[in-house]
Amino acid sequence: MKTIYKMKNNDLESRFFKSIKIVIVAVLAIFASACSDDEACDYTTPTDTFPFSCDSGMDVAFLIDYTGSMGEAIEGIKSSISSIATSIVTESGGDYRLSLSVFDEVTAGTMPSYNTQVGYTNLPAAQKQVITSGTTTEQYLTMMEPFATANQLSFSTQLANLNSANMSLGSGNGFAEPGALLLDQILNNNFSGSWRSGITKLVFIITDAPAGGDDDINTAIDDAFLNGLATQANLDNVQLVLVSTLASSNYELELINNNILGDKMIVPNFNNIAENIITLIENICDGNEE
Repeated sequence: MKTIYKMKNNDLESRFFKSIKIVIVAVLAIFASACSDDEACDYTTPTDTFPFSCDSGMDVAFLIDYTGSMGEAIEGIKSSISSIATSIVTESGGDYRLSLSVFDEVTAGTMPSYNTQVGYTNLPAAQKQVITSGTTTEQYLTMMEPFATANQLSFSTQLANLNSANMSLGSGNGFAEPGALLLDQILNNNFSGSWRSGITKLVFIITDAPAGGDDDINTAIDDAFLNGLATQANLDNVQLVLVSTLASSNYELELINNNILGDKMIVPNFNNIAENIITLIENICDGNEE
Protein backbone atom coordinates (compact mmCIF):
# COMPACT_ATOMS: atom_id res chain seq x y z
CA MET A 1 0.00 0.00 0.00
CA LYS A 2 2.38 2.66 -1.18
CA THR A 3 0.28 5.74 -1.80
CA ILE A 4 1.11 9.36 -2.59
CA TYR A 5 -1.68 11.10 -0.68
CA LYS A 6 -2.87 14.20 -2.48
CA MET A 7 -6.65 14.32 -2.17
CA LYS A 8 -7.57 10.62 -2.20
CA ASN A 9 -5.70 7.45 -1.37
CA ASN A 10 -7.36 5.04 -3.80
CA ASP A 11 -5.13 5.63 -6.82
CA LEU A 12 -3.74 3.01 -9.17
CA GLU A 13 -0.54 2.50 -7.21
CA SER A 14 -2.44 1.75 -4.01
CA ARG A 15 -4.60 -0.81 -5.77
CA PHE A 16 -1.55 -2.44 -7.33
CA PHE A 17 0.24 -2.98 -4.04
CA LYS A 18 -2.94 -4.09 -2.34
CA SER A 19 -3.27 -6.73 -5.05
CA ILE A 20 0.31 -7.83 -4.39
CA LYS A 21 -0.50 -8.21 -0.72
CA ILE A 22 -3.59 -10.27 -1.46
CA VAL A 23 -1.54 -12.62 -3.65
CA ILE A 24 1.12 -13.02 -0.95
CA VAL A 25 -1.44 -13.73 1.76
CA ALA A 26 -3.26 -16.23 -0.50
CA VAL A 27 -0.04 -18.14 -1.21
CA LEU A 28 0.79 -18.28 2.49
CA ALA A 29 -2.68 -19.58 3.22
CA ILE A 30 -2.35 -22.34 0.63
CA PHE A 31 0.93 -23.55 2.08
CA ALA A 32 -0.46 -23.37 5.60
CA SER A 33 -3.52 -25.46 4.78
CA ALA A 34 -2.39 -27.93 2.13
CA CYS A 35 -4.89 -30.65 1.38
CA SER A 36 -5.45 -33.53 -1.03
CA ASP A 37 -7.59 -33.29 -4.16
CA ASP A 38 -10.51 -35.10 -2.52
CA GLU A 39 -10.56 -32.93 0.59
CA ALA A 40 -12.20 -29.57 1.18
CA CYS A 41 -9.38 -27.04 1.52
CA ASP A 42 -9.34 -24.52 4.33
CA TYR A 43 -7.73 -21.32 3.04
CA THR A 44 -7.87 -19.46 6.34
CA THR A 45 -5.14 -16.81 6.51
CA PRO A 46 -2.51 -17.67 9.12
CA THR A 47 -2.44 -15.35 12.12
CA ASP A 48 1.26 -15.83 12.90
CA THR A 49 2.76 -14.55 9.65
CA PHE A 50 3.55 -11.10 8.30
CA PRO A 51 1.75 -8.75 8.13
CA PHE A 52 0.74 -8.93 11.78
CA SER A 53 -2.43 -7.25 12.94
CA CYS A 54 -1.94 -4.10 14.98
CA ASP A 55 -3.85 -5.54 17.90
CA SER A 56 -1.05 -8.11 18.24
CA GLY A 57 1.03 -5.17 19.48
CA MET A 58 2.81 -2.20 17.92
CA ASP A 59 6.35 -0.81 18.02
CA VAL A 60 6.34 2.64 16.39
CA ALA A 61 9.52 4.65 15.81
CA PHE A 62 9.41 8.31 14.77
CA LEU A 63 12.48 9.67 12.95
CA ILE A 64 12.27 13.44 12.52
CA ASP A 65 14.41 15.75 10.43
CA TYR A 66 15.63 18.29 13.01
CA THR A 67 16.92 20.93 10.62
CA GLY A 68 15.80 24.56 10.38
CA SER A 69 12.87 24.11 8.01
CA MET A 70 11.12 21.48 10.12
CA GLY A 71 9.67 23.67 12.87
CA GLU A 72 6.15 23.55 11.43
CA ALA A 73 6.12 19.75 11.34
CA ILE A 74 7.49 19.40 14.86
CA GLU A 75 5.02 21.88 16.31
CA GLY A 76 2.17 20.14 14.49
CA ILE A 77 3.11 16.81 16.05
CA LYS A 78 3.62 18.38 19.49
CA SER A 79 0.20 20.02 19.44
CA SER A 80 -1.58 16.78 18.53
CA ILE A 81 0.55 14.07 20.11
CA SER A 82 -2.34 13.06 22.35
CA SER A 83 -4.47 12.23 19.29
CA ILE A 84 -1.61 10.39 17.58
CA ALA A 85 -0.86 8.36 20.68
CA THR A 86 -4.56 7.62 21.22
CA SER A 87 -4.73 6.20 17.70
CA ILE A 88 -1.76 3.91 18.42
CA VAL A 89 -3.17 2.86 21.79
CA THR A 90 -6.54 2.08 20.20
CA GLU A 91 -5.13 0.13 17.24
CA SER A 92 -2.74 -1.86 19.46
CA GLY A 93 -5.24 -2.57 22.20
CA GLY A 94 -2.85 -0.86 24.63
CA ASP A 95 0.14 -3.07 23.72
CA TYR A 96 2.51 -0.48 22.24
CA ARG A 97 5.99 1.01 22.49
CA LEU A 98 7.12 4.34 21.04
CA SER A 99 10.51 5.78 20.18
CA LEU A 100 11.51 9.29 19.13
CA SER A 101 14.74 10.27 17.40
CA VAL A 102 16.03 13.23 15.38
CA PHE A 103 18.74 13.78 12.78
CA ASP A 104 20.70 16.95 12.10
CA GLU A 105 23.86 18.08 10.34
CA VAL A 106 26.47 20.81 10.89
CA THR A 107 29.61 22.10 9.23
CA ALA A 108 32.62 20.05 10.29
CA GLY A 109 34.28 21.47 13.41
CA THR A 110 31.13 23.21 14.65
CA MET A 111 28.31 22.11 16.97
CA PRO A 112 24.53 22.61 16.91
CA SER A 113 23.19 25.20 19.32
CA TYR A 114 21.41 22.52 21.36
CA ASN A 115 24.73 20.85 22.16
CA THR A 116 24.84 22.73 25.49
CA GLN A 117 21.09 22.76 26.24
CA VAL A 118 19.49 20.49 28.85
CA GLY A 119 17.20 18.67 26.43
CA TYR A 120 20.34 17.28 24.81
CA THR A 121 22.89 17.21 27.65
CA ASN A 122 20.54 15.30 29.97
CA LEU A 123 20.33 12.38 27.56
CA PRO A 124 22.52 9.32 28.22
CA ALA A 125 25.68 9.21 26.10
CA ALA A 126 24.47 6.02 24.40
CA GLN A 127 21.54 7.98 22.95
CA LYS A 128 23.79 10.53 21.21
CA GLN A 129 25.85 9.76 18.12
CA VAL A 130 28.04 12.17 16.18
CA ILE A 131 29.38 10.98 12.83
CA THR A 132 32.62 12.70 11.83
CA SER A 133 33.53 10.69 8.75
CA GLY A 134 32.36 13.40 6.35
CA THR A 135 35.07 15.77 5.13
CA THR A 136 32.96 18.93 5.34
CA THR A 137 30.01 17.97 7.56
CA GLU A 138 29.21 16.14 10.79
CA GLN A 139 25.93 14.37 11.52
CA TYR A 140 24.09 14.39 14.85
CA LEU A 141 21.81 11.41 15.49
CA THR A 142 19.89 11.69 18.75
CA MET A 143 17.59 9.17 20.42
CA MET A 144 15.24 11.28 22.50
CA GLU A 145 13.11 8.35 23.68
CA PRO A 146 13.98 4.67 23.18
CA PHE A 147 11.32 1.97 23.08
CA ALA A 148 9.58 1.40 26.40
CA THR A 149 6.30 -0.27 27.32
CA ALA A 150 3.22 1.99 27.13
CA ASN A 151 5.45 5.07 27.21
CA GLN A 152 3.07 7.74 25.94
CA LEU A 153 3.86 10.07 28.87
CA SER A 154 7.66 9.96 28.62
CA PHE A 155 7.45 10.12 24.81
CA SER A 156 5.34 13.27 25.07
CA THR A 157 7.78 14.81 27.55
CA GLN A 158 10.71 14.28 25.23
CA LEU A 159 8.74 15.51 22.23
CA ALA A 160 7.96 18.72 24.14
CA ASN A 161 11.72 19.37 24.45
CA LEU A 162 12.06 19.62 20.66
CA ASN A 163 12.08 23.11 19.16
CA SER A 164 12.05 24.71 22.62
CA ALA A 165 14.43 26.51 24.95
CA ASN A 166 15.46 23.06 26.23
CA MET A 167 16.62 21.95 22.78
CA SER A 168 16.48 24.53 20.02
CA LEU A 169 15.96 23.47 16.43
CA GLY A 170 19.04 22.46 14.47
CA SER A 171 20.07 24.10 11.24
CA GLY A 172 21.11 21.47 8.71
CA ASN A 173 23.89 22.16 6.24
CA GLY A 174 22.66 22.32 2.67
CA PHE A 175 19.69 20.43 1.25
CA ALA A 176 20.22 16.68 1.72
CA GLU A 177 20.06 15.42 5.32
CA PRO A 178 21.31 12.30 7.17
CA GLY A 179 18.03 10.48 7.84
CA ALA A 180 19.27 7.26 6.24
CA LEU A 181 22.14 7.13 8.72
CA LEU A 182 19.68 7.29 11.61
CA LEU A 183 17.45 4.63 10.05
CA ASP A 184 20.51 2.40 9.67
CA GLN A 185 21.25 2.70 13.39
CA ILE A 186 17.66 1.87 14.29
CA LEU A 187 17.34 -1.11 11.95
CA ASN A 188 20.81 -2.59 12.34
CA ASN A 189 22.20 -1.42 15.70
CA ASN A 190 19.14 -1.28 17.99
CA PHE A 191 19.60 2.46 18.53
CA SER A 192 15.96 2.69 19.68
CA GLY A 193 16.14 -0.69 21.45
CA SER A 194 15.38 -4.19 20.22
CA TRP A 195 12.26 -4.72 18.15
CA ARG A 196 9.69 -7.22 19.39
CA SER A 197 8.62 -10.10 17.17
CA GLY A 198 5.15 -11.08 15.98
CA ILE A 199 3.78 -7.53 16.07
CA THR A 200 3.31 -4.55 13.76
CA LYS A 201 6.58 -2.62 13.48
CA LEU A 202 6.44 0.87 11.97
CA VAL A 203 9.09 3.50 11.24
CA PHE A 204 7.85 7.01 10.43
CA ILE A 205 10.40 9.17 8.59
CA ILE A 206 9.34 12.83 8.60
CA THR A 207 11.45 15.10 6.40
CA ASP A 208 11.43 17.70 3.64
CA ALA A 209 14.76 16.68 2.10
CA PRO A 210 16.46 13.70 0.41
CA ALA A 211 19.00 11.48 2.16
CA GLY A 212 22.60 12.65 1.81
CA GLY A 213 24.71 10.30 3.92
CA ASP A 214 27.72 11.92 5.60
CA ASP A 215 28.59 14.32 2.77
CA ASP A 216 25.38 16.36 2.46
CA ILE A 217 25.03 15.33 -1.19
CA ASN A 218 22.41 12.99 -2.61
CA THR A 219 24.30 10.51 -4.82
CA ALA A 220 23.84 7.03 -6.25
CA ILE A 221 25.72 5.73 -3.20
CA ASP A 222 22.97 7.09 -0.95
CA ASP A 223 20.30 5.59 -3.19
CA ALA A 224 21.93 2.16 -2.99
CA PHE A 225 22.25 2.54 0.79
CA LEU A 226 18.53 3.25 1.09
CA ASN A 227 17.75 0.24 -1.09
CA GLY A 228 19.79 -1.92 1.27
CA LEU A 229 17.90 -0.52 4.26
CA ALA A 230 14.61 -1.45 2.56
CA THR A 231 15.92 -5.01 2.18
CA GLN A 232 16.86 -5.15 5.87
CA ALA A 233 13.45 -3.79 6.88
CA ASN A 234 11.79 -6.49 4.78
CA LEU A 235 13.83 -9.17 6.54
CA ASP A 236 12.79 -7.75 9.91
CA ASN A 237 9.10 -7.29 8.93
CA VAL A 238 9.39 -3.54 9.51
CA GLN A 239 6.99 -1.32 7.58
CA LEU A 240 8.55 2.02 6.61
CA VAL A 241 6.37 5.12 6.34
CA LEU A 242 7.44 8.40 4.73
CA VAL A 243 5.79 11.76 5.41
CA SER A 244 7.41 14.39 3.22
CA THR A 245 6.83 17.58 1.27
CA LEU A 246 9.33 16.42 -1.35
CA ALA A 247 7.99 14.24 -4.17
CA SER A 248 10.20 11.68 -5.91
CA SER A 249 12.95 11.83 -3.31
CA ASN A 250 15.35 8.93 -2.88
CA TYR A 251 13.44 8.02 0.29
CA GLU A 252 10.35 7.47 -1.82
CA LEU A 253 11.98 5.81 -4.84
CA GLU A 254 14.67 3.67 -3.20
CA LEU A 255 13.36 3.06 0.32
CA ILE A 256 9.57 3.07 0.44
CA ASN A 257 9.04 1.62 -3.04
CA ASN A 258 11.24 -1.36 -2.10
CA ASN A 259 9.69 -1.96 1.32
CA ILE A 260 6.96 -4.59 1.57
CA LEU A 261 3.72 -2.93 2.72
CA GLY A 262 5.39 0.35 3.55
CA ASP A 263 3.50 3.56 2.89
CA LYS A 264 4.03 7.23 2.06
CA MET A 265 2.21 10.52 2.19
CA ILE A 266 3.55 13.34 0.03
CA VAL A 267 1.99 16.62 1.12
CA PRO A 268 2.35 20.26 0.07
CA ASN A 269 3.14 21.32 3.65
CA PHE A 270 3.07 20.01 7.21
CA ASN A 271 -0.02 21.97 8.29
CA ASN A 272 -2.03 18.78 8.91
CA ILE A 273 0.78 16.42 9.80
CA ALA A 274 -0.93 14.98 12.89
CA GLU A 275 -4.04 14.09 10.89
CA ASN A 276 -1.81 12.69 8.14
CA ILE A 277 0.02 10.43 10.60
CA ILE A 278 -3.23 9.19 12.12
CA THR A 279 -4.63 8.44 8.66
CA LEU A 280 -1.52 6.46 7.77
CA ILE A 281 -1.67 4.46 11.01
CA GLU A 282 -5.34 3.63 10.52
CA ASN A 283 -4.86 2.66 6.86
CA ILE A 284 -1.87 0.44 7.65
CA CYS A 285 -3.67 -1.28 10.50
CA ASP A 286 -6.76 -1.82 8.33
CA GLY A 287 -4.54 -3.24 5.57
CA ASN A 288 -2.70 -5.55 7.96
CA GLU A 289 -6.04 -7.01 9.04
CA GLU A 290 -7.11 -7.91 5.50
